[in-house]
Amino acid sequence: MSIETAQASGPAVTGQAPAGADPAEVGQVMGQLMADLSATSGMLLTLVGVRTGLWESLSAGPAGPGELAARSATSEAYVREWLRSQAAAEPLRGLVEGTGLQAAAQWSELARYEEAFRTGRGIGWDEHGPAHSRGMDLISRAVVVPALASWLSALDGVAAKLEAGAAVADVGCGYGAPTIAMAKAFTRSRFMGIDVDDASVAQARKAAAEAGLASRVTFEVSEVADLPGEGYELVTFFDCLHDLADPVGALRRARQALAPGGSVLLVEHAGSERTEENLNPVGRFFYAASALVCTPTAVAHGSAGLGTIPGEAALRSVAASAGFPLVRRVDVDAPLNILLQLRT
Repeated sequence: MSIETAQASGPAVTGQAPAGADPAEVGQVMGQLMADLSATSGMLLTLVGVRTGLWESLSAGPAGPGELAARSATSEAYVREWLRSQAAAEPLRGLVEGTGLQAAAQWSELARYEEAFRTGRGIGWDEHGPAHSRGMDLISRAVVVPALASWLSALDGVAAKLEAGAAVADVGCGYGAPTIAMAKAFTRSRFMGIDVDDASVAQARKAAAEAGLASRVTFEVSEVADLPGEGYELVTFFDCLHDLADPVGALRRARQALAPGGSVLLVEHAGSERTEENLNPVGRFFYAASALVCTPTAVAHGSAGLGTIPGEAALRSVAASAGFPLVRRVDVDAPLNILLQLRT
C-alpha cells in the first residue's frame, strides 16, 4: 500500500497492494491492521467492563478472575479473558470509557455517515445522542479538567483577576465539567457556560446544583453569536472553535464581550496545517474525529468549519480577522493541544 500526499486536496490512498509488493511492506500493513483491530475490540471490552461493573468491582482492590466474577456477578470464564485483554491495554479508564462511548455511538450511525458523505448534509451535535455527549464529558474530565490549573496560571494577568473576583464565559460547555472546575478553583468569580445542545445544558445545570455552585455558575442554551452579557475577564473555548460554522464571528463576539484588558483562552488540538506532517496515529485519530463529528457539526450550521487540526497559523489568522491584535502562544505542557491567549 502506498500513500501519496496531494498538494491541494490532501493525501490520496490507494486501495490495493501492487503485484509483486515487497513482503516487508505487506507485513508492515498487516501489523497496522492488527493494531487497529486490537484497539477496536479492546475498546469494546473496556466498555463491557464498565457496563457490567467489572471496573467498579476492581476499585475494591486487586482480584483474580474468580474473585472479580463473584464481586461483579459475572461469568468467570469471560472475566478471565477480559482481565488479560485489559492488562495488555493498560487503559486510562475515564479517557478510554469516553472515547469508547463515542466510538460505539458512531458505529451505530454508519448509515447516517454514508448518507452524509453522499449528500453533503450536516449532522447536528444533538443527533449523535446522549451516549456521545456523555463520552465527550468523560474525555473532558480526563484531559481538560486536570490541566486547567496549569493552563490558567500560565495566562498573562488572568489568574489574579479570577482570584479577586471576575466574570468568565465558557463557550461550548457541554456537561459543564471545566466550567465547574474553574468555579471551584476561583471562589470569588462568577461563571457562565453556553452550548447549543439543550440536553447538555440541562446536565450542566444539574451538575452545578449538585456541587452547590448554582449561585455562581449558570448555564444557557445559546449560540456564541448570541453570547449573553458583557465585561468578561476571560472567555474560554476548549476544543470547540473548529466545530463552529463561523469561527471568525465567534471570536469577534467574544472580543466584544470582554472587559477592557480581558482575554480569550483558545484551546485547540495540536498539529500542523500541513497534512503530511500529521500522518501519524494522533493525526489519524483527529482527522477521523473531524470527519465523524466536527465537520458534520459545522456543516449542519452552514459551513465546513476549520477541521479538527487547523494548525497555529490558521488559528492566528482567524483571531486577527476577528480583531485581536495580540495573540500569544501559551507555554504549557499540553502534548495534544495548542493554547493561545488572545487580547485586544
